[in-house]
Amino acid sequence: MKFQVYRLFVFGLIVFSIVLIAMTGNLYSGSIQSASAAPRSAPYSLYLPIINRNYRYVASTVFGTGLEGISSSYGLNQMADAGANWVRSNNILSWASVEPAETLRLWNTQAGLEQELQNAASSGVKVILVVRQTPSWAQELSGYTCGPILSDKFGAFANFMHDAALRYSAPPFNVKYWEIWNEPDVDYRLVSPTSDIGCWGNQDDVDGLYGGGYYGWMLQSVYPQIKAADPQAQVLVGGLLLDCDPNNPPLGKDCTPSKFLKGILANNGGPYFDGVSFHAYDYYGSALGNFGNSNWNSAWNGTGPSVNAKANFLKGVLSAYGFSNKFLMNTESALLCDSCASDSTFETTKAYFLVQEYTGGIAQGLRANLWYTALGWRNSGLLNPDLSPRTAYVAYKFARQEILDSTFVANIGSLDVGTSGVAGYKFNRGDRLVWVLWSHDGATHTMSLSGVPYAAWDALGASLTRSSSMTVDLKPIYLEW
Repeated sequence: MKFQVYRLFVFGLIVFSIVLIAMTGNLYSGSIQSASAAPRSAPYSLYLPIINRNYRYVASTVFGTGLEGISSSYGLNQMADAGANWVRSNNILSWASVEPAETLRLWNTQAGLEQELQNAASSGVKVILVVRQTPSWAQELSGYTCGPILSDKFGAFANFMHDAALRYSAPPFNVKYWEIWNEPDVDYRLVSPTSDIGCWGNQDDVDGLYGGGYYGWMLQSVYPQIKAADPQAQVLVGGLLLDCDPNNPPLGKDCTPSKFLKGILANNGGPYFDGVSFHAYDYYGSALGNFGNSNWNSAWNGTGPSVNAKANFLKGVLSAYGFSNKFLMNTESALLCDSCASDSTFETTKAYFLVQEYTGGIAQGLRANLWYTALGWRNSGLLNPDLSPRTAYVAYKFARQEILDSTFVANIGSLDVGTSGVAGYKFNRGDRLVWVLWSHDGATHTMSLSGVPYAAWDALGASLTRSSSMTVDLKPIYLEW
């Protein structure tokens, strides 16, 4: 009897599903026809939503964030709710703490980090784990935990990384991305011996490549050991600062430090990393929508966020050495302003910038793009100290929702919108095309579109009136087709 009841239930569910598909197909077809310039005559697929309690779409995207710590106290829950797929913590894996004497392993010193890794795994976000701090017995520069490793201790570091990958690649930690040092392209003389940045950079390097060759030599020892422990591990060149553009240096600036990656490749380090981590910040221009990074000749009314200039530079270096297959990750980005703690115009500009930053990251083909940080550095925060959302958080959450795991199609051109002065990108979201647009010159532009968009939204998720003639200004908008 129970089996018969179950069969009747299943049969009823199938019938209900068929009716639902038919009804939804008619409704969907009607909505498309009414929103388009002409009815669609070609066959198309209808994708019904998955009906599942507590289901959350978690397809991988570039969206990530830096956190002071991977916990609810620092905004982990809010960023996971916003759909962040990547996280990078200020709490690092310290070689000096785990191995204060060679071959010793004090993993208990990493209890706080290990809890953070478990928090990330439980929240469904992927960790980019930074490894740094040279123990005293392995320091090439005595007293510098931030500094390079003695060449005859490269093997010891490789053994440590093998053990670390073996330990942390498995549940409950699930680490797959390893970033070797943070901003290693900084000379040790420019920072304190215990700095959290640097300091493999060497301004006295005889080949003019700022110490990159020595770092690349280290990777040749370390990379095989990490892969032996976990073949799926991804090894990153530590987040490069890239202070300025060596191909077009600003007046009075020495941009030799940005040749660090070239040094790695010139010393045959290319086969010994999977991707390059770098940092790209921009600075508020004291007016709505204005920002730039003069060290990279980038600006809101020029090339856009510096992520574009830096990514293009790195691609050029990699390509020149035959390694254009390496992926890029921007592990620190934000709009900064030291004097904008209570500046509402800055907060609005930060939201507008964020849309350009993330859409630009997708257009550049980045694997990840991380905002630094959720709670803020130099007023960069997406959240207030009490974890309530700022305007930029609203823009972040909607951008993640709207763009999903889109792929880049093309730049927006004047032929698309019937006017110059408008910039943006076209993306394929799978179920539809999405255009992201904004005024490139600060003026308000009326666009002449070839049809009526299926949907239209502003940067903060407010619905816009759809028309074949729409306006756009500094506030980015999304058009769905």
